[in-house]
Amino acid sequence: MRTCSERVAALRQAALENRSYDISSLALIDAETWLGRPEGEDWLLWRARRTAGRLERMPIDVSSGELVVGRPQFGTPTAEERLGIERVQRDVLKDIPPFPGGDAGHFHPDHEKVLTVGFGGITREIHSRRESATSDEQRVFYDACDVAVRSASAYATRVGNACEEMALRDRAEAERWRELARICHKVSVEPPETFLEAVQLMFLTITVLWFGEDHGLASPGHMDRTLRTFYEADLAAGRLTAEDAFEIICCFYIQLNMICRPGAAIAVMIGGRDRHGKDATCELSYLCLEARSATHLVYPTVGLVWHSETPPELMDFACRMLATGVGCPAFFNDEVISRGLREHGVSDADSHDYVNSTCVEIKVTGTSNIWVTAPYYNCPQALLDVLDGVAAGSVPLPVTFEDLNGCVRRNITGKIRAGAQEMDRVWNERAKTGGFPLASCVIKDCLARGQDYDRGGARYNWVENSFVGLANLVDGLLAIKHLVYESGALSLEQLHEVLETDFADAEPLRQHLLKQVPKYGTDNAEADALAVEWADFLSATTEAQTVGLHRYVPGFFCWVMHNALGAQTGATPDGRKAGMPLADGAGAAQGREIKGPTASLLSTTKWRHCRALGGLVHNLRMSKTALCDDRGIAAFRGLIETYLKRGGFEIQVNVVSLDTLRDAQKRPEKHRDLVVRVAGYSDYFTHLTPSMQEEIISRDEHTLMNV
Repeated sequence: MRTCSERVAALRQAALENRSYDISSLALIDAETWLGRPEGEDWLLWRARRTAGRLERMPIDVSSGELVVGRPQFGTPTAEERLGIERVQRDVLKDIPPFPGGDAGHFHPDHEKVLTVGFGGITREIHSRRESATSDEQRVFYDACDVAVRSASAYATRVGNACEEMALRDRAEAERWRELARICHKVSVEPPETFLEAVQLMFLTITVLWFGEDHGLASPGHMDRTLRTFYEADLAAGRLTAEDAFEIICCFYIQLNMICRPGAAIAVMIGGRDRHGKDATCELSYLCLEARSATHLVYPTVGLVWHSETPPELMDFACRMLATGVGCPAFFNDEVISRGLREHGVSDADSHDYVNSTCVEIKVTGTSNIWVTAPYYNCPQALLDVLDGVAAGSVPLPVTFEDLNGCVRRNITGKIRAGAQEMDRVWNERAKTGGFPLASCVIKDCLARGQDYDRGGARYNWVENSFVGLANLVDGLLAIKHLVYESGALSLEQLHEVLETDFADAEPLRQHLLKQVPKYGTDNAEADALAVEWADFLSATTEAQTVGLHRYVPGFFCWVMHNALGAQTGATPDGRKAGMPLADGAGAAQGREIKGPTASLLSTTKWRHCRALGGLVHNLRMSKTALCDDRGIAAFRGLIETYLKRGGFEIQVNVVSLDTLRDAQKRPEKHRDLVVRVAGYSDYFTHLTPSMQEEIISRDEHTLMNV
C-alpha cells in the first residue's frame, strides 16, 4: 500500500486543519448581477449571468505544493463585508424570486464529455444547435448555456493567471507553477491530452458547478473509467508512472476536502461493469483506493461496485484496506442496482453507469436530474401517531393486530402522498424560477433537446425519498403483537401511558421489550416476515405516486436523520427511549445484532432491494482483532460477499474498537482524523455530536467468533 510523499503530507495536514468553507463575496456578486439585469431579461439568461458573475469575480486560492489547483478563496467576512452583505440581503436579494427548493446539490456531470471535447467543444455544440433552433425559447436557452459555459472557461483562465502570479512569487517552484498555468489555460478551451490535464479539468468542472451554480455536492464518480485512457496513454508514452498518478490523485482528493465542509459527502466509485457489461476494473481502480487510504481524510467516500465477475484480487485488496480502519470502500451491488434502474426505464448501457450521489442514493451518470432524500419519512412516528390517536379517541381501538397494522399503514400512506404532492409542486415551480444553464451543458440530452435541466432536458428525471427507522417500526409492532394482542399483558392504553412517561418506573418492561420479543436482524422468521411486508408496502406506496415526470422512487437510508428524527421522537414500543437515535440503516437497530452479523445480513436480504434506488445501507462494525490475519480477512470477505450474493444493495463497515472511540471522546485532539461510517456517509468521529458518537458506539462490535 503506497504512502504519502512529504508534499502530499503537508497538503493533507492543511486540509485536516481547514475550517473555512464560505465565500463572503457571493452575496455581493449576486446582488450586483441582479441590479445590472436588462429590463425584461429572460429568467434563464439571468440565471446564466448569475453564474458568470460568480465565476468571473469570486477570489481564487492557490497554495504552495499543490499539483491540482483552482479552489475558491474562503474566509470569514470582514466587518465592512458583513454590513454590505446585510444591506444587499435587505435591499436587493429579497427582490429576487426565491429558489423553489428541491435538490440541486447532488449532481454528477458528464465528465466523459467534458474530458473529450472540453469547454470549447461544448461552446461549439451550443452554437451549432442554436442555428437550427425552432423557437425563441430554444434560442434563449442556448444563449444562456453559451454565457454559462464561457464563464466556466473564463474561470479556468483566471486560475491559470493565478498560477502565473505564483510563479513570480515562488521562485523555487516557478517551473511547476508555469506548467500548471499552461494546463489551466489549455483546458479552459481545449480538451486535455494527459492524465494531469484531465484531473485538473475534472476539478475545475466540479468547482464551477459547485460554486458557480450551487451544485454543492458535485462528485468525480467513476474516476477509474473516465481517466483510464489518459492514464494508460501517459504510461505507454513514458510521461507518467503509477507513482506519479497516485500523487496526483492524492492531491485531487485533498482539494476535495478543502472545498467540502464536514457533514456532507463526495463520491468516487471504482470497479463495476462498463456500458457493454464487461468488468471495468483496471490499475487505476487500485490507485483510487490507495490514494484514499494514504490521505486518510474524510473525503471522498469510495464505493466499490461489486458484480459476479469482480476480480477476487480487488475484493481482497478492499477488505485488507478496510481492516486498517480507514472506513472505505463501501460495497455496492451492481447486479441489484442496475436491475432497479432498468425497471425505471434506464437503458441497458446506462444501467451500469451510475454513481452513489454522495451517500448511497443512486443517480445515472451524466444523464439525470434526480432529487434525493425528498423527504425523509419517520417510520416509527407513524405507529406513535396511531397510539396517540387511540388514546385521544380520534382513532377507533384496533381490535386485532391486523387492524393496528392497517391503521399504521393508512397513517404513513397519507404522509407519503402529501410528501409526493409537495415534491410535485416544487418540481413544477422549478421549471419557472429554477433553471441551470451550466448543468444543462454537462447533462446528456439537454442541449440535444434544447431544454433546460429543470425543464425536462435530462434523459432521466425523478425524485427519491428515504424511510428512516424501519427496524424500530417492525420491532415495535412485534412488541405490541406479543404483549397486547397475544399475551394480553398490557392494553394499548396502558402501553401508551408507559411510552408517554418514557418508561419511568417501567424499566423491567423495557428490558422485556428489548430482550424477550423477537427482533428484526436476528434471522427470526416472524420478525423478518413483518419487515419484508413493510419494506414491500413502503416501496409500493411510494411508487404509486407520481412526482414531476416519473413515479416516486423509494429509499431506506438515513444520513444523519436517524439522529435528528430520533431526537424528535418519543419512546417507542421496541424499548427505545425518547430522543434516542432511530435505527441507522436498513438492518437491525443498534445493539440488536445479538446473533452476530451473519444473522443480521440474512434478515436484511430477505426483502427486495432493487426497488430502493433512493439508497439502502447496511452498517457493520468489526473489531480490529477480528481482521488481524489472513484467516480473519478471508472470513470477513466471505461475509461481505454473502450479503451481496443474496441481493444486498450496499454494505459499509467500521473497523474500530470501543476503546478507541471512547478515547476519542475524552481526547479528541489525539483522534482528529478518526473517520467513521455514519449512515451512508463518512465523517470525522470528533466532529459528530455527542448523541451521534454514542449512536456509533452503541452498534454491535463483531469478532471473528460471531461472524
